[in-house]
Amino acid sequence: MKLSEILKECKTNFFLENFYDFNIIDLSADSRIIKNNYIFAAISGKKENGENYIKNILKYKKIAIILSKNSKKNIKVKNTVLIRTTKVRKLFSEIASIVNKNSIKEKVAITGTNGKTSISDYTRQIWEKLNFRAASIGTLGLIYKKNKIDKSPLTTPDSVILNKQLNLISKKKCEKLVIEASSIGLEQSRLFPIKFDKVAFSNLSRDHLDYHKNFYNYKKSKSLLFTEHTKKKSIAIINTDNRFSDFFFNVCKEQQLKILDYGKTGKFLKISTFQKKSGGFEYQILLKNRKKKIFTKAISEYEVYNKLCALILIFGEKLEFSNFNLLNSLKNPPGRLDKVKKNWNIFVDYAHTPDALNNVLSNLKKNCKGNLFTIIGCGGDRDKEKRPLMSKEALKFSDLVIITDDNPRNEDPGKIRKDMIRKLTIIDKKKVKEIADRKKAITFTVKLLKKNDFLLIAGKGHENYQIIGNKRNFFSDKEVVKQIISKLK
Repeated sequence: MKLSEILKECKTNFFLENFYDFNIIDLSADSRIIKNNYIFAAISGKKENGENYIKNILKYKKIAIILSKNSKKNIKVKNTVLIRTTKVRKLFSEIASIVNKNSIKEKVAITGTNGKTSISDYTRQIWEKLNFRAASIGTLGLIYKKNKIDKSPLTTPDSVILNKQLNLISKKKCEKLVIEASSIGLEQSRLFPIKFDKVAFSNLSRDHLDYHKNFYNYKKSKSLLFTEHTKKKSIAIINTDNRFSDFFFNVCKEQQLKILDYGKTGKFLKISTFQKKSGGFEYQILLKNRKKKIFTKAISEYEVYNKLCALILIFGEKLEFSNFNLLNSLKNPPGRLDKVKKNWNIFVDYAHTPDALNNVLSNLKKNCKGNLFTIIGCGGDRDKEKRPLMSKEALKFSDLVIITDDNPRNEDPGKIRKDMIRKLTIIDKKKVKEIADRKKAITFTVKLLKKNDFLLIAGKGHENYQIIGNKRNFFSDKEVVKQIISKLK
């Protein structure tokens, strides 16, 4: 595709320097990937500024560089076109969408601190049961027609990867798509210029404050899904039982979006008389002025909420009581309250925020007739203030908490563990054991288990790696547990 043809389709404002026309092969914000006939986006990020790497790509022929209008870089190279703009990330994402077009009929997105992956996976599963060619993109990667066909290190992939994925599944005749919209992905305009048919909010609690710096910025980033990625006929789906739901209600009203809410105070779908039953929950639904008791297989209440959100994402205003039958055929996604072995009460879960840990443990505690053990760690180069909060939440419900290493990255893992216990009382510390090596921590705890005891291994869920320094080593909580159990038999 010619550079002139691409730029003609762009709605983001820009102006050109040194322009001449040539075919574009690809684009990237990574200078190491740039070749002849590429577009390079000089993005200024939290840690790096792409402008510092422009000198490394000037040796190539027929390249275009997107850079800030305010940049002082004065580049006069014969083979280089400069595209100046006040919105580098947006223009980059828009060009990625033009180069990698798609024709997917329906696109929906979900944002929130917890539950995005489960809701996304449930949504795709329901579409599949209704015989649609459906895909989901998020923490678990790109899944299409039940198969994982691409992985991503980010919940919301960078704009080039994302649009290449959309182009790929579009060619495979994908009809329906659900995307997990992370706060960082939204703030970095990775989803621009997509306009979704439905957008959903699950819940909000503390996360990613190492990036956003404060909770207000974090909340504001989440709201971008409703302000920048909707159209006139888009529908917003909101969980009323989260204490920040009013904020999202007001955002949606300002956008004049139709709202379908759900929860104990929901107007579209109202939940009442929530009761734990064998194998799940029974609850009463008020929908379209009609009441009905529903039973849904689940270990936790929040699983039910996530399934209801998925159901509304699928059917919207056309939701009927008969559609609730679909919920009991859904499987939990990998690493989400994932029971490792049938006769062992050992669960692997991705819970890596205080709120998520509270939700998982409070529900397991209700089911546990013996001792409840919890293994937790915290990631390096991430929100440090969250660390003692994770330990406090674990201690609320656990008879013993084992603190171990998660993904320490470039931090001293010993310091991370100290951060996790530094605000604990002497009494709390008696219920804590520190075992640095994650495999040894799991082995130690599995060997403690007796009949009716429960074990939660939290924080990594589906991940099959551990990041130490800049290296990814293979590590799966689930596989380690299976190995230990096989040796105990």
